[in-house]
Amino acid sequence: MFCVECGKKGKTYNGLCLDCYLKKKELIKIPDEISITFCRNCNAYKIEGEWKKGNHWKDLEEYIRSKVEAEIDVDVVVSKRKVVCTGIFEGRKIRKEKEIKIKEKERLCGRCSLIKGGYFEAILQVRGARENEEKEIDELVKRRVEERDSFISKRVKVKNGVDYYIGDKKVAAILAKEMKEEFGAEYGISSSLVGRKDGRDVYRDTYLIRFPAYKVDDFVKIDGKLYRIISTGKKMELESMDEEKKYLYKREMKKAIKVEVRKKNAIVLHESKEGLYVMDEETYKTFFVRKPKRWKGGKLKIFEWEGNVYAVEK
Repeated sequence: MFCVECGKKGKTYNGLCLDCYLKKKELIKIPDEISITFCRNCNAYKIEGEWKKGNHWKDLEEYIRSKVEAEIDVDVVVSKRKVVCTGIFEGRKIRKEKEIKIKEKERLCGRCSLIKGGYFEAILQVRGARENEEKEIDELVKRRVEERDSFISKRVKVKNGVDYYIGDKKVAAILAKEMKEEFGAEYGISSSLVGRKDGRDVYRDTYLIRFPAYKVDDFVKIDGKLYRIISTGKKMELESMDEEKKYLYKREMKKAIKVEVRKKNAIVLHESKEGLYVMDEETYKTFFVRKPKRWKGGKLKIFEWEGNVYAVEK
């Protein structure tokens, strides 16, 4: 067989010798240009219609590899804009390299567009949380929405609580259940129709999360006597400083007056059958106190109320 291009005798490929065939045939195609879009508001970027977060160079290199077209098996090496492809055809080493143009654009990603537009699917209405719990709740809400790639559209401080406008109702449901388990809160849910999408009704959920007025280790005054809350539930278990027990329903707690006590660390100096001799770690004063029933040894807490000093286990 003769090459129709140069007349060389030998094996031909579509009428051409190997040299002429390789000159005319593009066995490896490398794209001239690819595009990447960066979000103007966050660190997200879009490659081939998909928004991502991470190492955009790594994702670009992977994308470039997927765009290389070859009629032979090739190794593709991408180093930012430079692409080098190598392979073998009929015992001949084939190599092609190219500098790709990367076209960069900017716009808001879908998530940031929703945030800017004030979009939300659910409201978490947190009520009755204590001051020291509010920061913990804030951190919990932020952590959960970030873990699930959602967002807080806005946070509004209201009387006796905070409203969180959440971008994903599934995340709001998870948070409501978690607050119930973590803080002993109670919650209710209501839904309101806000429109239709793709022929279906669209609802927005509102979770009203009420934190308990009383918690374990709180102190209350009932009929002039100081009690410590031991457990909560349908009935609350209370124990006085002389270990008298009471079991009250929440509605019966209306007569209780909450008492704030300042607990301090104390060191046990001596233990006797009658009680404990302890030293206040702050003032170094010593006191004789009743031995707490659940104390198993070691340090404990003390506090003063109406001229008397009491001890509780840590």
